[in-house]
Amino acid sequence: MLRFDDECGKGFYVNKAARIALAFLLVATSARADAHAIKSAKSSSESRIAAGSEIGNFMGELYRRGQFNGSVLVADRDGIIYRSAFGLANRSSNVAFTPDTPSCLASLSKPLTALAVMMLAEKTSIRYDDPISKYVSGLPPSLGVATVRQLLTHTSGIPDYSNLNVEHPGMSNAEVLKALEHVDSLSFPAGQKYSYSNSGYVLLSILVERVSGTPLPEYLQRNIFQPLRMTRTFVLTDDKQKTPDVARAYSAFGAPDDYLAFVTGDGGVYSTVDDLYLFDRALYTDELIRQSTLTQAFTPAVVREGTTTYGFGWNIKEDNSGKRVWHTGNTSGFRAFIERRLAERSVVIMLTNVGNSKRGEINEAIHAILEGRSFTYPKKSSALALHEVIKTSGLEEGLKRYRDYKERSTDEYDLSESELNTLGYQLLYGDKRPQDAIQIFLVNSLEHPSSSNAFDSLAEAYQVSGQEGLAKANYKKAIELDASNVHAKTMLAQTGSTTFTVLGGLLGGILILLLLYLIARRFSGSNA
Repeated sequence: MLRFDDECGKGFYVNKAARIALAFLLVATSARADAHAIKSAKSSSESRIAAGSEIGNFMGELYRRGQFNGSVLVADRDGIIYRSAFGLANRSSNVAFTPDTPSCLASLSKPLTALAVMMLAEKTSIRYDDPISKYVSGLPPSLGVATVRQLLTHTSGIPDYSNLNVEHPGMSNAEVLKALEHVDSLSFPAGQKYSYSNSGYVLLSILVERVSGTPLPEYLQRNIFQPLRMTRTFVLTDDKQKTPDVARAYSAFGAPDDYLAFVTGDGGVYSTVDDLYLFDRALYTDELIRQSTLTQAFTPAVVREGTTTYGFGWNIKEDNSGKRVWHTGNTSGFRAFIERRLAERSVVIMLTNVGNSKRGEINEAIHAILEGRSFTYPKKSSALALHEVIKTSGLEEGLKRYRDYKERSTDEYDLSESELNTLGYQLLYGDKRPQDAIQIFLVNSLEHPSSSNAFDSLAEAYQVSGQEGLAKANYKKAIELDASNVHAKTMLAQTGSTTFTVLGGLLGGILILLLLYLIARRFSGSNA
């Protein structure tokens, strides 16, 4: 029989006992750790459920206040926290908006266009610092020098086609390209500064087609939508794609205001919050492109004048919590929004179809809820409230109500320049009341005397009402305030003769000052 001497035996039994005790200790520690993990996971799960419930209450109240109509999805690294929709997607067929409803992304299409360009760059089919003329022929030499990188980052100096007076229902990329072929010069030297240009992204769409041999809609379908199973996403190229379950757009005032163009690259993609969530998750992997390639998209461009926060198809912001990338979309009655907080892998996605929505403020409130902070509701639209007053009681009563809002309700109503501008355009085109629109635009120019856009809008109202002299004077004032206002320059050239005499300018300026003085007197007199 195997024997141990006494000392060795004692050591053996002591060590064995110690090992047994250590094993029990480890088991107990592990059990406590497991219990803590389970408790922590349960607490996290309960916290996410509670946050989702509070977000639901918040969004429901926004819908009841008339401040949101559409779909919303909120997620973090552990998955979806909140997903819902409100209102109608199609009023004529009474179709409800759901998280699976395709809605126009407008400029939120740009991250997808940029991704297609980056895919070609990864295959070395293109180079970012090549001039666009290498891939798109027919451009004037002055525009062709802009590089692919500058188009991606809105630093090309190529003017936005919205300022070239070429927009119409059914407009195509070919028509945008034709309009650009008649542009003599860049708005500024390429690479000098940031200036948002839809034209640049139309040129990128044409680039994708000419380099890959596949139109952008088909390229996106084959290389992004299908691999990610984004089955409800498409690029609009034909009205037949607008089936009854696809969202139609309406103005904030309730009139049909649907997207009618077939331009691609800068917009035109229809998608759902569910499909965009799949896109968001894929960008944390190498499924579409390498992470090292994507890093360039999330880096702001370098400019020689001013600053920019725009990379390749994304706006970028970095703070103590990490890097955020985001984009919005805005066309006709459609609005879109996505913000991705990369460190925590959170995302907020919104798609709406009833005019303007306070997407940025809604996003901030949602994150406040997620972080357990207090939040405030977005201010109500003064344009909607004032329009209702004007419609039922007349312009004078509407102006009186505006003064009341200024004195008593600034915390409740949004009284910004854009609200008055929106109201003015509704009166001008929606209600066909140009004289009332002129009065609203005059008030806006009085309230915001340094705004080029306020005088640009006033000039447009005068032009529509046939008051060419005042239209010229106000377009000129808009250009004086902002020399880069291409729309004012284009419209000024179309108001009869392009020669604007010194005498005409002086008389127009005097009339403007007189009208502003009379408006101011009316305000002060009513407040006395």
